Amino acid sequence: MITNLRQLDLNLLLVFDALMQEGNLTRAAQRLHLSQSTVSNALARLRQQLGEELFQRTARGMTPTARALALYPPVRQALQLLQAGLGPAEPFDARTPHVFSLSLNDYAQAALLPMLQAHLARVAPLVELVAHSDDADNLLPRLESGALDLAIDYLHVDSPDLHYAPLREEALVVIGRQDHPAFVGGLSLRDYQQSRHVIVTPRAGRGSPLEIVLGSAKVRRQAALHLPNYLPIPAIVAHTDLLGTIPARLADAFAPLLALQVAPLPFDMPAVQISLIWHRQQHHDPAHTWLREQLHGLLA
Repeated sequence: MITNLRQLDLNLLLVFDALMQEGNLTRAAQRLHLSQSTVSNALARLRQQLGEELFQRTARGMTPTARALALYPPVRQALQLLQAGLGPAEPFDARTPHVFSLSLNDYAQAALLPMLQAHLARVAPLVELVAHSDDADNLLPRLESGALDLAIDYLHVDSPDLHYAPLREEALVVIGRQDHPAFVGGLSLRDYQQSRHVIVTPRAGRGSPLEIVLGSAKVRRQAALHLPNYLPIPAIVAHTDLLGTIPARLADAFAPLLALQVAPLPFDMPAVQISLIWHRQQHHDPAHTWLREQLHGLLA
């Protein structure tokens, strides 16, 4: 255990940071522009100085121990503060390997990831994406620790440490099976309220924009099925009398495949704002800046 910082070679923390981000000795060496043997020796020295194991070699690569997972957030934060304080970093080179971790709900995975991956294949073929399911309860700590680079979401977490940038707006529409009687003559508010619905469960106790509008307009939905995400809804309503309220882009994709009827909401509701979300510690990071620019240019 380190009791005095003078005992620790701070350069070893850069190796630790790279291994935590890459999870692979070869990729960590490439990121640091060092040989694998140099990185391996540095890891051995860090293990000796700390007196604890930090990684285990597995078939998946370098798996961090519980001690490494606990150590990583303060180390990552300290390195980012040093980088920001010591001057501008080198621009991100899109030709080099890099891993970005993104938090995306199922809508974003289906509607945004195909375009983003196709774009990256052209402009940055060595960049790797890791998509995580959205987790509203842990979004702030995961962004703060560096476990997540960016989130794409409609949620707004009230924290001065988070940056938000509007990415796109998404309208919501109502879908139902072919020949559903509620759509005859146009879907009315009365038909909407008298039908039974598939409903997406609110996350972290926060009502969705739809639920907020429904509450303020005193519109009631009769729930028949609660789901954690949107993607199963088109297939379910295609074979039942249930209605679903989903993002318009998902409806456009699934309606021709499942012979669905699509109608606008029978009440006024503004489009939902989808935003990029990142932690202030990453605001000036060259790789983060580059990825945010790519997303804005592609999706805004």
